[in-house]
Amino acid sequence: MLAVGDEAVDSHDNLSYITVCNKKSENDQLTHGVILHVGKSNWRVCAVSAVVSYLAICPACPGPILICEDEIVLSRHRLGLKLSSALQSIEYDSSLYKAHSFRIGAATAAARAGLSDSLIQTRVRWKSSAFMEYIRVPMEQLVGVAGHLVA
Repeated sequence: MLAVGDEAVDSHDNLSYITVCNKKSENDQLTHGVILHVGKSNWRVCAVSAVVSYLAICPACPGPILICEDEIVLSRHRLGLKLSSALQSIEYDSSLYKAHSFRIGAATAAARAGLSDSLIQTRVRWKSSAFMEYIRVPMEQLVGVAGHLVA
C-alpha cells in the first residue's frame, strides 16, 4: 500500500519527475522496498502530472494514497472490480481485461517505443525474462518478418 509521504517530486518549480517508494510489493520478497523514478512525459496524458494533481486535492493526512469514494483502500482486488465495472459500463468484454493488463500494456508500450529489454525489465520490476511473454507484438510486424529474412 502506498501511503501519503511515499512520494516526492524533484522540484516544485520545474517538475520533471516523481520518486515513489513502494515499501512492500509482491516482487520484493526481502521487503527492502522498491524505489521508482517516473519522468514527466509532457503529453496531454502524463502520470507525473496526474499524481501531482491528485495529491493537491488529496487530504494531507497519514494513510493510504489510493482510496475509493467510500474511503476504503484501493487494493489490487478492488482495482480489478472497478476496472471490470468501468469496462462493462461502456459495453466492453471485461473478461478480456484484468488489473494485470496494465503491466502488459506498460511492457508492450515500452517495447514499441524501442526501450531495451533490460530497461523494460527494470521499469516493470521483473527479476527474470518472464516480462517478454507479456509483450504483445502487432500482427503486421509478425507477418513482415519473412521479408526481412530474405532481404
